[in-house]
Amino acid sequence: MRPAETDSLSFRTFNRLRLIRAIAGPALAALLVTFAPASFAAGASGDTTWISLEAEVFETLRAERFQHNFQPLVAVEETEGIVVTQVHRSDLAEISILFHEKFHRCAGFMRHDTLEEARATVQSAIASKADSFGGSPIDYIIDQPELVQSLHAELDENALLATITTLSTDFNNRYYQHPSGVAASEWIRDLWLGYANGRLDVTVELYDHPWAQSSVVMTIEGNLYPDEVIVLGGHMDSIASGTSDPNFLAPGADDNASGTATISEVIRVAMATGFQPQRTVKFMAYSAEEVGLDGSQDIAGDFSDSGVDVVAVLQLDMTALNGSVEDIGVLTDWTDPTLTNFVEDLIDTYLPDLLWVNTACGYPCSDHAAWTFEGYPAAMTFESRFGQHNSALHSTDDTVATLGNSGAHAIKFARLASAFVAEIAVDVDSSIFLDGFESGDTSRWTELVP
Repeated sequence: MRPAETDSLSFRTFNRLRLIRAIAGPALAALLVTFAPASFAAGASGDTTWISLEAEVFETLRAERFQHNFQPLVAVEETEGIVVTQVHRSDLAEISILFHEKFHRCAGFMRHDTLEEARATVQSAIASKADSFGGSPIDYIIDQPELVQSLHAELDENALLATITTLSTDFNNRYYQHPSGVAASEWIRDLWLGYANGRLDVTVELYDHPWAQSSVVMTIEGNLYPDEVIVLGGHMDSIASGTSDPNFLAPGADDNASGTATISEVIRVAMATGFQPQRTVKFMAYSAEEVGLDGSQDIAGDFSDSGVDVVAVLQLDMTALNGSVEDIGVLTDWTDPTLTNFVEDLIDTYLPDLLWVNTACGYPCSDHAAWTFEGYPAAMTFESRFGQHNSALHSTDDTVATLGNSGAHAIKFARLASAFVAEIAVDVDSSIFLDGFESGDTSRWTELVP
């Protein structure tokens, strides 16, 4: 259940501060606020933005002498363990690279539009008494074995690998401000449109943002509970360390062509088998994850502002390199515990040959955090234990060759993701509804629907 909206703070901002409070720790007891000179704050413009990040990382940034309007980087607001600061938008890529090089992290900071939003976030964190995120708006029940097995039977490791290969070789990079990144989003849209093949209950669209690269959203409308929404998502953008060349090579085969390709394979099979969800399913390829989870924050915030009832989110970010003894890492931070337990049950039920392990990023490491931000139940699975994942991420070596030219590990996640979608999107035997709809006989509907 989401908290009630306050008069002085939007619901969207309220939830964003809950995440910052969690980063700082539930024992937040004191606030240390140090405001920069007025000239610094007044310098905000469309070329600058605000980010929140851990104090340790902020001090590293300060040491690296990141500059804002020719002034040193300033801790504008600081809580226990969290700093809010202002940077040039053009610095976001460098900050992301530094996160990787110094802390071996992907993303790891959250962006805010204004200083006022940042201030409100800190104030809201103190006012908030909630110690957990999200909620579980529906019961997650495993009762669709035949449907799941029919989807699993059509999954194709080679098709999945082909998508990873195209994304990581046909585009110089998938950076959110680069024409190659724009072209990649359009290619994904066209791929998904081809899979849909004109189905009337399916739409595929570019979700525009205030930057060059759009996100891609495919929607299958639910035939019984269309207002209840399931999201299966992963980011499409890529980044590489150690270069300021805008035409840099960033293949991003694992991070995150693999997650995008895994989602694409679930879509391909869903369309090929005529999958008919009762709840609406949205597949998403997010833009701009690497520079502060911007694309997913934009979408999740819009959904929250519009009152969209998202009942479950699964994030796929890096699925193709098996770096641990276990096959699947199930994240326990910035995720919904009930939904996470359901994901674990899905693995035990439908992938009993695989090993899984609980693991944690220790920071908002991918787009699931953006949904958690907004009070939605989200889960994330990962290619390994955190810290044992692909060390070639954010480099020119993140290629299909580093993956052994194989989609064998990623197909495990396609099996899990297809089970996730099928089990949450369908509650009862959908063939009864479809047969009744096609014949005009609705006599059995009332006995199935309360």
